[in-house]
Amino acid sequence: MSVMDRFRLDGKVAIVTGASSGLGVAFARGLAEAGADVAIGARRADRLADTAELVRKEGRRCLTVATDVADPESCQALVDTAKAEFGRVDVLINNA
Repeated sequence: MSVMDRFRLDGKVAIVTGASSGLGVAFARGLAEAGADVAIGARRADRLADTAELVRKEGRRCLTVATDVADPESCQALVDTAKAEFGRVDVLINNA
């Protein structure tokens, strides 16, 4: 049994902040590879499309939301949008 088999996230929903570059992109892609649908947020919303495409190439759904983690209302909007779209949130990666 592989490591990925042991840590499957099928049916789970993850949120990743700071997903427009660097580790945020890697986290989003890795969670999708493990089977999770992913909601991604970042201030540079224009760069989220590239990350979303990587998630979708893994066969998972991806939601992009412009998010500034310094603004509590913006963070709440990310969570609310993810819950409205996917029905739940199971994993939160506070990368930003």
